[in-house]
Amino acid sequence: MKLAYWMYAGPAHIGTLRVASSFKNVHGIMHAPLGDDYFNVMRSMLERERDFTPVTASIVDRYVLARGSQEKVVENITRKDQEEKPDLIVLTPTCTSSILQEDLQNFISRAQASTDSDILLADVNHYRVNEFQAADRTLEQIISFYVSSNPNEIVKTEKPSANILGIFTLGFHHQHDCREIYRLLKDLGIEINLVVPEGCAITDLKKLTKAWINIVPYREIGLMAAKFLEKEYQMPYISTIPMGLVETASWIRQICKQTNSQMDYEKYIDHQTRFVSQAAWFSRSIDCQNLTGKKALVFGDATHAAAITKILVREMGINVCCAGTYCQHDGDWFREQVQ
Repeated sequence: MKLAYWMYAGPAHIGTLRVASSFKNVHGIMHAPLGDDYFNVMRSMLERERDFTPVTASIVDRYVLARGSQEKVVENITRKDQEEKPDLIVLTPTCTSSILQEDLQNFISRAQASTDSDILLADVNHYRVNEFQAADRTLEQIISFYVSSNPNEIVKTEKPSANILGIFTLGFHHQHDCREIYRLLKDLGIEINLVVPEGCAITDLKKLTKAWINIVPYREIGLMAAKFLEKEYQMPYISTIPMGLVETASWIRQICKQTNSQMDYEKYIDHQTRFVSQAAWFSRSIDCQNLTGKKALVFGDATHAAAITKILVREMGINVCCAGTYCQHDGDWFREQVQ
């Protein structure tokens, strides 16, 4: 299935900039020609936030091509450090500017001599990965940089707590999902340690390891960071998608087992399913019954397409004749989920 206009997943630098602009007091600089610098307009139009998008384009034009990019990139980094005083500056090329094969890491080394901010070059192959893969890798890179630079002894929170990894700007209903996860965790007696990266300060990342578990609501972003934290700091993570009655119940059971909860979670699941959730009411309604036995086609990102397919088949009695995703890099997981 192909779109006649626009695209499902953008180029790699869009993913990197989505992560950078989600953090608090982080500035993104893209080394790009005119035409690749549409991220600011896109985010401002879709998010409708009061603040300006914290992204600057270091434009590659004919003058830059004639003299080289070093002077301009270093100047932009230095200027933004003085104007914005960010905690971190993330520099990313685009597919087009990557053709120049410039040593951007050397530019960063020169700029660091005259700046107070930390500076990172996005460690992404712009020819091989798409927006989601780049976002996932960039989040892992930033978390790794700040958590690894804080080698103090890890002290867990007194009460069970969790990090939510992968809530970020331009996400599909991420704010609504985050609010629901907040409510569920509060009912289970689990505190929220950090939500990363949306609204999270870079200086708070050193607190990540205080949580008991990590929660990854979406396959597309957060999984690499969760695996890094599990490998390096033995932090378990939950990657079950809490969408639909069956999967949400499974998600709750996993969390309670990982946190050694004394709560009677089966009673809680039963009460939520029968009396609180509107999904149970809708499945008994005449609107849903009219759909029973009908055919449906599901297509979207891996997380939502897999979750919706399960909901339609198991909870609404709808025959899904075709289920697909444009996240080809996660195709094996998707096939396993919908078979």
